Amino acid sequence: MPATKRPPIPIPLQVQVYFRDAWLCHVCRKPVIFHLALKHLAGLVHQRLPGAKLAYWDPTWRRDQAPLLDELAASIDHIEAFSRGGVHGIENFATICARCNARKSARSRESFVTLSQPWKVKGKHGEPVHWDGLASAFVALARDRINSLSATERKWLAALEQHWGSAA
Repeated sequence: MPATKRPPIPIPLQVQVYFRDAWLCHVCRKPVIFHLALKHLAGLVHQRLPGAKLAYWDPTWRRDQAPLLDELAASIDHIEAFSRGGVHGIENFATICARCNARKSARSRESFVTLSQPWKVKGKHGEPVHWDGLASAFVALARDRINSLSATERKWLAALEQHWGSAA
């Protein structure tokens, strides 16, 4: 029997999950980063400092080209893997950092935590209160570069503005 193809997660639903989870990885609790914010930040820096050597952005999140994305890029995880019958819906989605996502694979969260015992961040003063994964930085940068956005970037911008009621 052929495997069921997993449908893409709509961008507005991804935004909803990230904000619901406070932009924190559900496994290690590290703050995650919205990848397109670093892409547009790199563009701004290159515009203002043309010769700058940066390691902010790489479309494949390579460690040598974008170390923050390799470790902390925001992703959506199926808590119970889709390939193992997990639901493809918000109740089974959680924010996860790129590092935990790559290491977890199709294992259950419990199995992954038991086997790898990832270091869990514990803040002396609690969890971040106003962290948004640099999503607001993306919105600010994207609004200034609206004509250069890809179709996907425009969808992200619309979804983020919708989340904030266009008041970001």
